[in-house]
Amino acid sequence: MQRIRVATDGWNFEEEGGGFFTPFGGNVLNDVHPVVGTLFDRFDADDVERRFAAMQAHGLNTLRQPIGVNHVYDTATGLKADGMRNWETFIDLAERYGVRLMPVGGYLGSNDWFDGELLVDDGAPLQASCAFWTAFCGVFTDHPAIFAWDIRNETLYDLKQHDLVGSGEVSNAARHITAGWPAFLQARYGTVAMMNAHYGTWGGFADFADVPAYIRFHDDLGNPVVHDFKHYLNAKGFRWSARQVDAIRAAAPRTMVCSGNNGWLFPDMDLWLANGFHNRAHHELYDFVTIHPYPAPQALPTGHGDPLNGGESLAFWLDAVVGMARLDYYHKPVVMQEFGWYGGGESRFIGPLPYRSEEEHAAYTRTLISTLLPHVNGFVNWPLCDMPAAVDTSNHGGIFTHDARPKPLAAVYHALADAHAATRKTRQPATAVKDVSLLRVHTSRAYQDTLWEEIHAAARGGAVWDYQYV
Repeated sequence: MQRIRVATDGWNFEEEGGGFFTPFGGNVLNDVHPVVGTLFDRFDADDVERRFAAMQAHGLNTLRQPIGVNHVYDTATGLKADGMRNWETFIDLAERYGVRLMPVGGYLGSNDWFDGELLVDDGAPLQASCAFWTAFCGVFTDHPAIFAWDIRNETLYDLKQHDLVGSGEVSNAARHITAGWPAFLQARYGTVAMMNAHYGTWGGFADFADVPAYIRFHDDLGNPVVHDFKHYLNAKGFRWSARQVDAIRAAAPRTMVCSGNNGWLFPDMDLWLANGFHNRAHHELYDFVTIHPYPAPQALPTGHGDPLNGGESLAFWLDAVVGMARLDYYHKPVVMQEFGWYGGGESRFIGPLPYRSEEEHAAYTRTLISTLLPHVNGFVNWPLCDMPAAVDTSNHGGIFTHDARPKPLAAVYHALADAHAATRKTRQPATAVKDVSLLRVHTSRAYQDTLWEEIHAAARGGAVWDYQYV
């Protein structure tokens, strides 16, 4: 096994010794959602090996896996010997079965997936995360089974916890999030008078500290205060991310780094995903760009319809996902690092979802990947295995059942991986470049909705757009 890097063409992945590589795989080796625990809670090497063998047998070469940070590291004493022995076994088994890993960092003292409380605090929690990365990556420096270090899953600044860990208010969130806002404005404008002149009818403030902070999306077309605050959030998120990326690159300079990033601009949804962590503002930190598109907003009564319904609902969603992939292209590979839907039961995601068969799920995923192949370079399904206790589409979203038996989706991935995992990719050239007003994206839901309708209409007419924010 050889390390993977971005090829000189800026689009393909390649092995250091030659040969092209496209990730085909899944998220999470076992059947427990990372907000509840990880396979390192009760590590079973035999079960891990059996699951890696199932991946290998179906042509899957990539696993995105929560590290289980609290099993391998203590903020007071450093690396934990027992946890590290389990990880050394885990990574050796991955290498044995030809599976490359995207290990995902977590929240020390909490869980591995979401914690708004710790995310907003740039003090001790961030310092501890950097120390963790220095220690953990230092042990596995240059290990060929590491495809890329992933600093965290789906970061966003908000006043509430993620629904999967409880949607209650995050204490002190607003204070942590807005602490640097007046200083940001002063650095940007110099004087309150200059700021008010720029803000026009939205101005009239007596002091920088008087300017409101719009943490969640605020629908007010053209409002420059909202626009400025989004830039401020991205600057704050950039610093949080950059400190960890710097620690990783110092410890493992030859291994790629990414961040599990939810798409920040979804059709039929208010602009809040990746709040403060937009790929648009953070892409320079990473070796490749990741997106996590799901059709949940489409399945709501206000959406364009569940793509599993086929017809216009499927057509709109396919065009939207291509649009998201091309909106997130910054002359680097774009990887579908989380995506998928569900089949084999009922589920929910934002709202309740009806029974869908495993065959419907497989057919949908085949169509989606085939459509995306000219626009992205990697497909990592959420999840790898069904998670029966999950409260979202993780319960029936897997390539395999909870105990790693293949579902119809496994055959779809096997065929696609056999055909494409080792081939050179060419990103489809654009037929035109679409200007997107960042000010309007930040301040108008109607503008966002119109943009997606234009993307859909253009795609139906055969156009392939690239995008530039103006």
